[in-house]
Amino acid sequence: MTGHLIHIGYAKAGSTFLRSWFAQHPQLAYAPGGIAGFRDVYSMVEASASPGLQPLYRVTSAEAFATPVVGFGQDSLDYEAIQRNSMPDAQARACDLLARLFPTAHILIVTRGFRSMMLSTYSQYLRTGGLASLAALCALAGSAGVVNQAPWNYDFVIRLYRRAFGEAKVMVLPYELLRDDARAFLDEIARWLGLADIGVPPGRLNPSLAPTELAWYPRIGRRIRALPLGERGRRKAWRLYVRAVLKNRLQGPIALLQRVRPVPPVTDAVLTPELIDGFRGFADGLRDEPIYRAYARDYLFE
Repeated sequence: MTGHLIHIGYAKAGSTFLRSWFAQHPQLAYAPGGIAGFRDVYSMVEASASPGLQPLYRVTSAEAFATPVVGFGQDSLDYEAIQRNSMPDAQARACDLLARLFPTAHILIVTRGFRSMMLSTYSQYLRTGGLASLAALCALAGSAGVVNQAPWNYDFVIRLYRRAFGEAKVMVLPYELLRDDARAFLDEIARWLGLADIGVPPGRLNPSLAPTELAWYPRIGRRIRALPLGERGRRKAWRLYVRAVLKNRLQGPIALLQRVRPVPPVTDAVLTPELIDGFRGFADGLRDEPIYRAYARDYLFE
């Protein structure tokens, strides 16, 4: 019997890499943006009409289940929507919906340590037109003022899925293992699901912006917003800017700007204890998991 694997994210925790592996594995059926390996209802009809070997698992992969907000696009996150809505309620509803539709599914949750998560998330935020500083983003995501809204409360989300699907049906892995040893990361999933070893997909997908690019893009974006072009002209300029930053097409000009007029690069040095402590306690349930012991600093266990 074919099983169902649901990968619920988090964003910026190796999702693009995982989707490449899902798509290449001969024992998995995966369609980008689809459900249970189907592109749409018509591909379900086609599969029903076509005899042949069935996959061991059909795969659904959507970061939005970990951070559900209205208007969530693939690999993006609306921080203003997080601020307006109750993230824990939305996460609970997402879990409940999946449990009702697919009660026997396996659930894969990939976490990422808070410092690198915020830097990588900030990169993606800028690439979708964000203008706020990293400090402001950290305050929104984890400070005491909005702590109940934090999408990265790993303990809360993991408890939801373990209660709904059962301990044995939920696997939680650190992105840091993928970063350090992709083969070991994939081997964990393959052993859990009983899949063959097909090796590691080549290449690094969806890399983050460089520290100097993190510093320059919001500066450039604010200048675009202030151009004296009239409302229509500014909208057109902004659309061109967002397309450019999404593909990091200003990489060369930024390198030149940095040589001519250097600005401090955005690194994890910006993440002061006052900012990062807002995330403390969000992953304490992972403290005793053997696979997380090497990453105590990343998850604020220390």
